[in-house]
Amino acid sequence: MNRPDVHTPLPGPEGAAILDKLAPLLYPGLHGDLGPFVIRRKDGSWIEDVDGNVFLDLISGMASVPLGAANKRITDAAVDALRTTGLEDAHFYAHEYMLPLAEQLLAVAPDGLTRVDIALNGTEAVETMIRFARRATGRPIVIGFMGGYHGEAGTAGAVGAETSDLSAGYRALMPGFVHVPYPNPYRTPFEARAGGTGDGTVDYIRDHLLFHAVDPAEVAAIVIEPVLGSGGCVAPPPVFWTALADLCEEFGILLAVDEVKCGFGRSGAMFAVQRWGVRPDLMALGKAMGGGVMPIGAVLGTERAIGFDDLSTGSTWSWFPASCAAALETLAVFRDEPVIDNVLALEAVGAEALGGLAERFVPVGDGRSIGCFQAIELVTDRTTKDRDATRQHALAERLAARGILADSSTTSLNIQPSLVLPVESLRMAYGVIEEELAAMETTG
Repeated sequence: MNRPDVHTPLPGPEGAAILDKLAPLLYPGLHGDLGPFVIRRKDGSWIEDVDGNVFLDLISGMASVPLGAANKRITDAAVDALRTTGLEDAHFYAHEYMLPLAEQLLAVAPDGLTRVDIALNGTEAVETMIRFARRATGRPIVIGFMGGYHGEAGTAGAVGAETSDLSAGYRALMPGFVHVPYPNPYRTPFEARAGGTGDGTVDYIRDHLLFHAVDPAEVAAIVIEPVLGSGGCVAPPPVFWTALADLCEEFGILLAVDEVKCGFGRSGAMFAVQRWGVRPDLMALGKAMGGGVMPIGAVLGTERAIGFDDLSTGSTWSWFPASCAAALETLAVFRDEPVIDNVLALEAVGAEALGGLAERFVPVGDGRSIGCFQAIELVTDRTTKDRDATRQHALAERLAARGILADSSTTSLNIQPSLVLPVESLRMAYGVIEEELAAMETTG
């Protein structure tokens, strides 16, 4: 598989038959989310469906497959560990992979993070991170950001606010969370005030939220995705981080970053906060940590944030040996191969292509490229910036019909390639995107 090749309608006849048979068996909400084909196999950045159609994968398992599908080094390491030890509950017995993984994570982590807790996945890591923040500070309230996604269970669902329907069922049952608009340079409602922090979002938190609504002495943590993932591949302006760090220090608030999606190279640095020199108190990891082969997560923290022993955390499958082996081999790939260099090259390709699309096509309101987080935001009007979800979803469907898979999210068309995708493959994909935008413009 080395080029897109779609020769049936989507889904094809065999895929349609499988999806039809799944319909009465699955939870309807799950079945309704399943894509227009059924996967048979994956190879690197390529997917073949059961009807023989071949697609270039620019979704990467929602950014959980960083180094290509079934990377041989990582898969072999996981299989060897699975054959040697099978499952072990790492809360009860340590195994030989735990020490090197903890050491190597802390060695590449932002300065100040000195301890590790184990988790099964990113959602569990976020849940644990918030529990740590409340325990460490003795405070109940957590500030999150509108547009952020942190998982869909309990606490993680409540601190997230990508769209209101995703938190339905959590919000009313989970007190202690307040939300402010994400510092999105394209859509922020705030401007920095004279004499303020230098950033409009932090000015709002300080001047309004913490003055009128929330006593800062009750705020345990501010939880943020350093790069907004599902919510649109958005990075805050650099001045935001300086202002936010100062605010947290002044009021004793912990800065808790969710690097589940943007960690492990996707942002153009090992961890996204390292692009801006940010030193968080807590950091949640998941998704790409297992190299796209095994599920695993972690919480890293400072001594203040997790240097105590009276919380019970994690779950039975957290850090089982094969997952740790996969994570160790993932870190080894980053050491041995120029992964980050390739990410920055892909970022440059995206920036150039997206700039050209914005110049040529009026419906392209914004184009963003931060490492392998890239997005096209389509609008009905460039002045009002009203989102054009209809055009966005139609573009995603047209691309899939030509063998290019991109994520039509709640806010934008997100392009999240493998970190090791050849730059020419991404250029080819943007050429197809340009052709389809032009065709849509012609047909109306």
